[in-house]
Amino acid sequence: MTTTSKRIDISDDYDAIYEYAYANGWTDGLPIVPPTEERVGRMIGYVGREGSEVIAEIPPAMGDATIEKIAVNAVMAGCRPEYMPVLIATVEAMVEPKFSLYGLQDTTNPVAPLVIVNGPIRRKLDINCGAGLLGPCWRSNATIGRAVRLMLLNIGGATPGSVDKATHGMPGKYTFCCGENEEDSPWEPLHVSRGLPAGSSAVTLIAPSGTINVNAANRDPKEIVLLIAQTLAQWGSNSMVYGMGEPLVILNTGHAVVLAAAGYSKADVQMALWQDSGVVASIIPYKSRSRPALERPDGIARAALRPEDILIMVGGAPEPLHAVVLHPFGSSTAVTKQIADF
Repeated sequence: MTTTSKRIDISDDYDAIYEYAYANGWTDGLPIVPPTEERVGRMIGYVGREGSEVIAEIPPAMGDATIEKIAVNAVMAGCRPEYMPVLIATVEAMVEPKFSLYGLQDTTNPVAPLVIVNGPIRRKLDINCGAGLLGPCWRSNATIGRAVRLMLLNIGGATPGSVDKATHGMPGKYTFCCGENEEDSPWEPLHVSRGLPAGSSAVTLIAPSGTINVNAANRDPKEIVLLIAQTLAQWGSNSMVYGMGEPLVILNTGHAVVLAAAGYSKADVQMALWQDSGVVASIIPYKSRSRPALERPDGIARAALRPEDILIMVGGAPEPLHAVVLHPFGSSTAVTKQIADF
């Protein structure tokens, strides 16, 4: 397999390679796997496409995300070749205009793309959908998310401090990837809710500013909904300030089963969360409620314009104890892409 990236001759010493990559700004600060021609070739060979094929241009540098460049960053992140289809679909999704990647790359907000994987490929790649799905110890979750960050740095040019203006940043800027627990969910999975056929594999990209735990350790469906809704109604979140965006709620399977047993469909949960998350706009500090989206006829501010804009997925440990709320960047809209079968 012939590759076209620049060759660098360097001592065959891991420490020297890591230090060289770090000094040139090619890493996220963590050690990398050296992207040798052999390793990169295996990545390209898995998808059977030309390495020179351009999938997208990644802002703000508008660098070409070729199959080869995706492979190089995937190797450095520690990915296996079989992760390449997920990464290609992710690149296609994150350059959709409505995802607003340019804004994500240079904002002061601590936002990072979250890759949610649905469909049979989750099991094939051992993507964690259960306990600790947003945490460590799963190679697929960790390295797919990390490869995305390395592409945003190395192809998109979003160097922290100079281009990436995030005031504080957040851990999700290292890696942010999980799967949905479709098997134990009482409802249709996220990608099916968003129009893709059941049985297909897909990635959904959203742009959250972090995670907020909801301690909803009870089995009363109305109380579960109310606790999550009040977390959605966080005054200082972008979604409340701008009155737009698509918050994500990750329900553990225990809560999902309790809600479904009480007769809630996914749409019912969305409606209940939307209604219970409303706050009187006038109590929000003036400069944060001056946006037109907050000045609604009923005087109520909510974290989403419509109930269906609150995204719901199921994952995590099965006990009905905790849920997670992820507030969005604001101007970014979720994008779902089907993963090609190679």
